[in-house]
Amino acid sequence: MCGFAGILRFDDSPVCTECLKRMTSTLIHRGPDDHGYQVLPGMGLGHRRLSIIDLSRRGRQPMTNENQTIWIVYNGEIYNYKDLNRILEGKGHRIRSHCDMETIIHCYEEYGEDCVRHLRGMFSFALWDIRRRRLFAAVDRMRIKPFYYYIHDKGMVFASELRAIQASGMHSGGIDMEAVYHFLSLQSIPAPLTIYKSVYALPGGHCMSIEGENIRIQRYWDVKFETDTDHSEEYFTRRLRDLLAESVEMRLMSDVPLGAFLSGGIDSTGVVALMKEATRGPVKTFCIGYNVGKRQYDETRFADLAARRFQTDHHVEVLSDADILRELLPFVRSLDQPSSDAINSYFVSRMAARHVKVSLFGHGGDELFAGYPTFEWMRTYMNWEHRWQRLPAHMRRSLTALYQLVPKSMTGGFGRQVDRFLYVTGSFLRKYAVIRMDYSEAEKQKLFARTALDPLGSADTHHIYQRHLDSYTGGDDVLDKVSYLDQKTYLSDLLLRDGDVMSMAFSLETRFPLIDHRLVEFAATVPSNLKLRNGEQKYLLKKALEPLLPKEILNRKKYGFAFPFPIWLRQNCRSLIHFVLSREHVENRQWFEYSQVQSVMKSFFSGREWNYRKVWGLLILELWMRLQEKDERFFERFRAQMHEHGYLLDE
Repeated sequence: MCGFAGILRFDDSPVCTECLKRMTSTLIHRGPDDHGYQVLPGMGLGHRRLSIIDLSRRGRQPMTNENQTIWIVYNGEIYNYKDLNRILEGKGHRIRSHCDMETIIHCYEEYGEDCVRHLRGMFSFALWDIRRRRLFAAVDRMRIKPFYYYIHDKGMVFASELRAIQASGMHSGGIDMEAVYHFLSLQSIPAPLTIYKSVYALPGGHCMSIEGENIRIQRYWDVKFETDTDHSEEYFTRRLRDLLAESVEMRLMSDVPLGAFLSGGIDSTGVVALMKEATRGPVKTFCIGYNVGKRQYDETRFADLAARRFQTDHHVEVLSDADILRELLPFVRSLDQPSSDAINSYFVSRMAARHVKVSLFGHGGDELFAGYPTFEWMRTYMNWEHRWQRLPAHMRRSLTALYQLVPKSMTGGFGRQVDRFLYVTGSFLRKYAVIRMDYSEAEKQKLFARTALDPLGSADTHHIYQRHLDSYTGGDDVLDKVSYLDQKTYLSDLLLRDGDVMSMAFSLETRFPLIDHRLVEFAATVPSNLKLRNGEQKYLLKKALEPLLPKEILNRKKYGFAFPFPIWLRQNCRSLIHFVLSREHVENRQWFEYSQVQSVMKSFFSGREWNYRKVWGLLILELWMRLQEKDERFFERFRAQMHEHGYLLDE
């Protein structure tokens, strides 16, 4: 795991070496072990190394082939590199190191741009082919590893993090307000957009080729949903268990200490169980808990149970209110663009990095095997929709009017679901958006100031979902569509991006065995009734792991790796939020109408609004902007607020 940066000049003019070094130096947290540069006509490559495989100097980057006609900078791990090396050596290639990046060079020599189809793992790389004057770049199928780029009239700058592109001094486009617009709904910024104007993220399963000023971006992989109706439940269970075991074992390759995050849920416990089967010594495991107010929300008892069952070297850290507030600014500073869901990854990565350099994570099980309530809600809503549309129009109007007379206090959770259904009858996409979006389009139209909103024209977050649905090649199965959209948005744009940024902030490599692309492809063939059966989420995944996991974990209610935000924000952050989102600060920013921001805060703190992310997203966005602006006066007042409430007293 590493970080890289590069500068391309279309006319082969000299690269600014100081710019390249400045870009690369911003990535030291991604690679504290070594660094390297290579400046060629029209191309400059910089690299920071986190040594994981082959710790010798043979693993230094930028790396080249035997005749120095191909150069590469790379971030990630290719888990099948040894198998590929045997094939390549059989074709006459000479492999000089034990580093997987050298495999990419020889794969490119052998297969050209199709080399990416042979790679199994997580990766992002930029390869400079001197003979063809071609820059070839790619990211892995799920976009575990990022690639950001900015194209201007004289060339391109690219890097593993956005902060490196900003450090180049070549981008001055400012903030992309369309990205801000989508961020408030999605908690993240959807690729290919980034927080900066004209700076883009290469989407998962895509590659880029630049020759001269000819730029080509194309998709080389996508998951295809084709339900397999020819096999039994026993086959799917056995096949899934085999794929899981293979995927975990592949991700144990390392020349440095390795561990796993363990929340006590199905996914992380399954990963640890399979690690235990594939290793001799005890697995190092890490878990975070939270004490908020007088109540403990950590759910660490399930992680403790799993740790005892698999005899792991278990590490637990329970965080207090003060611990969390003390780290609020360092956490936001670690983000190279705003995100509303990264704080869990921040704390567990910080803890794990004290003990290991590599850690496995259980992300992906929910998206692949129907682990979120979204799956059941969407199936229910679409069934209701089918029956609802069969009723005469006058009956639908009468039932709606009758329901609206019933007091909300009498309808409970069922009432919230009916409200959602009545709010948006019609298409699959609109229903999915109502569930997934924190701010609706109507709410954003009120929230944004006209001066910020008018230049956005027809911006609509529904279009993000529609763009992905346009690429979906499966049938009409509701769960398949939800899985596809969740993988392309929530998993890729939020969870995996946060996992990379937060772990690398502490020089920690994270690996995700549940989203090996062969597992993803297999999951897309599994019938829906084996994913969600009679209300039981992740039915097949539980069946596959049943022989390994304690019954208490198999049967537990889904809790997730979650921080108790609503309680914490209401009990500990009220005055802080009112300060950060004060009239003065909101009106100076000129993005939002203060009356609407005030309404959002009032609804949340009064308990009328359950969705804490509406407030949290605004808070993170404003803090992130103030950090970019280096607003010292703001932070002096911010620290005074913290001291006033008994926090940060030692600073």
